[in-house]
This record gives sequence, C-alpha cells and structure tokens, in this order.
Amino acid sequence: MSIYRARVANMLLTSEPLGDTPPRPPAGVTLHPIGEQDLADVGRAYWRTYLGTPEEMTLTKATHDVLAAWNGEYGRWLTPGSFLARVNDELSGAILTVDDPPWPDVPRGPFIIDLFVLPDMRRRGIGRALVQAVQYALRTSIGLRVDDSAAEAHMLYISLGFSPAT
Repeated sequence: MSIYRARVANMLLTSEPLGDTPPRPPAGVTLHPIGEQDLADVGRAYWRTYLGTPEEMTLTKATHDVLAAWNGEYGRWLTPGSFLARVNDELSGAILTVDDPPWPDVPRGPFIIDLFVLPDMRRRGIGRALVQAVQYALRTSIGLRVDDSAAEAHMLYISLGFSPAT
C-alpha cells in the first residue's frame, strides 16, 4: 500500500482559488511547510492516524511512504502545497501535495496525495485549515481522491469548493 490507495473512490477537483487574504487556522493551531527535518515526525503522525483502521500499517511503512512522497515517487513534491499542523507544538496533522502524479486516472497538475489529522485532534477545523492553506498557496486547480465511504471528507471538500471531476 502507498499513500495513493487503490480504493473505490471519486475524483474531486477544484478550480476555486481562494481570495487575497490568507485563511486563518483555528485558535491554537499553527501551520508550517513540511521540511526535510519534519519527515520522521510526519511519518509517525501518519502511522498513528491509521492505527486500528483497515488502512493500518507499520511505523516503518508509514515513514517509508512519507519519504517516498518527499523523494518524488508519487509526483514532484510541492513544498508550497505540503503543510503540517501543530497544536501546542504537537504535530496534529499534515497535507501532502505533489505535482503531476504518475497515475493515469488522475488529472495533471497539483494533487493532494494525503490529508490526515490525528484522531484525537479531529473536528477542530485542522483538516479544513490544511486544505485552505494549499488552496491559497497554489491558487490553481487541485486534484485529490477521496474514498466513497468517507462522508465527512466529502462534505469537507465540497464545502471548500471541490466538485466531481469530469
């Protein structure tokens, strides 16, 4: 399994760049571009996010997937579209974005390969803030894949201007 999961899913696409004012994350949440020094922490958070789910993986696999994304295995890493979120200096989530992913069934251009928020940090607006940060930073159409069974994710993306790709 890789960050790009082969699941039954819908493709969503947005061409709604945000306005001229940067979005504000929720109180107590800070967003930072992901740097090389953050990759091990992002890998640990990625692993913790999926513990106890059908997508559960080992810490080694999770860290490998994050490093593979950084190294361009899923498309060229977009630093201006890849952020981590911290609450009280603890990593609480991240969004990983690449340019021109290698899969034939996805649109060309920026593509969010993963958005994750630690379970105990969910429902605080962190995922929304991460997606908005990417929309504001890139100001172009952005593709992503979302699992058909992820109703909350669908609602989030639709509320942020995403619509089904044609």
